[in-house]
Amino acid sequence: MSKRLKILLGVAIIFCFTTFLLAVRSYSKSSWQNWQTEFFKAQITQLEKELANTKGEEEGSLLKQEIKEWQDKKPTIQEIRLSDGSIERCTTCHLGIEEISKSHPSEMGCTVCHGGNAQSVDKKTAHEGMYGEGYPGKLDVARLSCGGGTSAAGQCHSGNKHALDNQVDLMMTSLMAGKGGELSMTRYMYGLDIPPHILLKPGEAANDYASPFDHRPEEAKFQQNCLSVCHQSEGKLPGLEVQSNGCSSCHVLSNSKHTYEGQDVTISKEKAGYGKTHQLTVQIPYTQCNQCHNQGEYKLYTLDFIPRADLERVNSSPSPHDESLETRWQNVYSPGLVFTKCEVNLDCIDCHTRKEVMGNGEMYVSEWDALQLQCQDCHGTKDSQPKEWKITDKSDIAWAEARINPNFPQLKIDDIILNTIKGEELPYVRLKNNQWYSYRKTNGEKFLIPQVMDSNCLQKPDEQSAEDCHKCHDVSKDKPSSGGSK
Repeated sequence: MSKRLKILLGVAIIFCFTTFLLAVRSYSKSSWQNWQTEFFKAQITQLEKELANTKGEEEGSLLKQEIKEWQDKKPTIQEIRLSDGSIERCTTCHLGIEEISKSHPSEMGCTVCHGGNAQSVDKKTAHEGMYGEGYPGKLDVARLSCGGGTSAAGQCHSGNKHALDNQVDLMMTSLMAGKGGELSMTRYMYGLDIPPHILLKPGEAANDYASPFDHRPEEAKFQQNCLSVCHQSEGKLPGLEVQSNGCSSCHVLSNSKHTYEGQDVTISKEKAGYGKTHQLTVQIPYTQCNQCHNQGEYKLYTLDFIPRADLERVNSSPSPHDESLETRWQNVYSPGLVFTKCEVNLDCIDCHTRKEVMGNGEMYVSEWDALQLQCQDCHGTKDSQPKEWKITDKSDIAWAEARINPNFPQLKIDDIILNTIKGEELPYVRLKNNQWYSYRKTNGEKFLIPQVMDSNCLQKPDEQSAEDCHKCHDVSKDKPSSGGSK
């Protein structure tokens, strides 16, 4: 071997050895170890609080043993082995993260929804390529995250054979995503257009179009207050920046401050922009909808936002287990609006159906056109009963909907469910012993649905709008008592 070659070989060995030492040094100082230590401390603190309130000797002994186990723990690399044999190490830092749902088990991994580098334990490299900058529910990345375009297991909520399984694609056509109805109706109110002339294409948002206030002082307010909030990316509520938008707006429950309350110590509990926990749900209470739809109102001609006078009380609404009909009556709607008793008993998602909220592939220009459910769908009329739908096949979309909500009674072949006039099956509204019942989506509470036929109702069969029903059944004229829950 020549002298020059020996020198080059020596330099290469020194370089490799130095690189190895730097890697070991970097590994020994990695922040993941600090995060795990912080998580251990948090568990110990929580257990010590439980121990202080424990009177039983046996239970106290078990808690002390558990505390000792956490005190003896040492940081270690955490790995999740996926069904395809690959490995993810995200939980090395996010050790206390909650499993997002039963239908999204940890075996699916993290990067299928979040993107990023699954095998790195360095924050910078691990987070490179994350969808939506860490918020995968954003509509501009939803086809990659919720759609599952990169999933080893195949498609999730986009690109499937059956259109109704493609919730992400359908969502792009909903008024919640594009706010096309808001744009068209604002133009209409100012005499600039009639609604049918404003049509959005799937995936477009109303703020992609010229403002009705072009070249007027109110234009900036219109863009900020009317077109850039709620379910579009970078939405803002008055005085509070909200990052958890898009799909997360509904399916990740949040408190009024949008702060995290879970076990993952890497997520700040002071910074706004997170759900209460790292969990998805289809059981969405009205208090979640309130965070966008019940904060106040805008002045029509100036577009100044006027918060509700009782906003603090609404934002701290009692939990569903502690509230009464009286508190729901106060909190569900803004003061001055009218509603019926069933609208107060139920939650928003019990009347605003799947197709209405998440879209059905059609592009609508107004909320009225998109509306799927009417009073007569559930209550019938003086001369007609609600439309029935018989379950004959497990491939029925209603079968899948009932399965993902554990609050519903098990759906069986030959069960009769409601089919709306517009043709949407509602698995939570069922016919039993010739009586119709509705099951609240959030907790499964069962309600008997009174029928118009053979009742003392004076409504004419051709007068079936909600406005017609409100003439007699307006709760504002008959305030519910504070006692009872129905």
